[in-house]
Amino acid sequence: MTDIRDVAKMAGVSVSTVSYAFSGKRPISATTYQRIMDAVKKLGYTPNAGARMLRAEHKHIVAISAPLRLGQNRTAYADYFIEFARQEHLRGYDSLLLTAENGVEDIRRVTLGNLADGVVLMDIVNDDIRAAQASTYKRPCVAIGLPRCHENCACIDLDFEKMGRIAIENMVQAGRRRLIFLKGPDQDYRRRSGYRLILLASLRKWAAQYNAEFHEISNGVANQTQYANRVLKAMATHKANGLISEIRPVVLDAVLGRIAESGLSIPDDVAVMSCAADTPSETLKALHISEMPLTPDTLCVAASDMLTKAIEGNQDVAGQVKLQDPLLIQRQSVPTIE
Repeated sequence: MTDIRDVAKMAGVSVSTVSYAFSGKRPISATTYQRIMDAVKKLGYTPNAGARMLRAEHKHIVAISAPLRLGQNRTAYADYFIEFARQEHLRGYDSLLLTAENGVEDIRRVTLGNLADGVVLMDIVNDDIRAAQASTYKRPCVAIGLPRCHENCACIDLDFEKMGRIAIENMVQAGRRRLIFLKGPDQDYRRRSGYRLILLASLRKWAAQYNAEFHEISNGVANQTQYANRVLKAMATHKANGLISEIRPVVLDAVLGRIAESGLSIPDDVAVMSCAADTPSETLKALHISEMPLTPDTLCVAASDMLTKAIEGNQDVAGQVKLQDPLLIQRQSVPTIE
């Protein structure tokens, strides 16, 4: 009859290490834990009920995988992980921040080592390996974002496809069909930021659907004055009468100042809408610019609810996708035609 010593021998570890893997009393490495579980499966060994119960005890800790990257917007980074940690604290959980860019091995280390009850993924890229490998964590996993491959984790995000449609439809309904899109940071597009690509694809799709001209300006110029001049030149070249902006509000402020200096007015000559540039912005409010902002508060509440329920109810949430409608704050920078 197979016993714990056979498992230890096959896994190449001590009997006490196998015992810790079952009970969770001490952390062990993810690779060691996986060797033990492989041996258990091959031998058909069943741990005793007491060990399984100890292993199943919640640690009341969740792991936040939020990669630190060069050039990232630190304010936006903090908005998400601080709000999510706050939501988990309200639900009785502490948070463990993991900052590796790849992140998979770190996540496995804390989940398979029984240090965390679940995982939330932040700063999602289109082909996010953390989401693709989520089935290997053996714990509930929720992404704040919508990666291309998301069958193994749950996803909570704004509906950026819908945001693009709303932006184009508002412009078209205002009679603005010569549009320029001021793209967000170049580094976000180089690393294929998930929500950036979804929004861009939607804008292109709906502009084509409504036979609107759609031109794009990248955001690779450090000097705001140079960038504003570049935008103004593009507007003249394309006779643009609508701007959809993904750039930071402070940069858009410089662009709008240059537009005003050229003698053009908003919204009479040029309609302007900001999309996914920031959380609700006091700068845009002061400029009377309509916006569809990022909403980390509502996304983190929804992600925390889903993850906590999955942990406490032992639910499989893999593959679930919940998209929130974008919030449109109208400030008359896109005229309404009766």
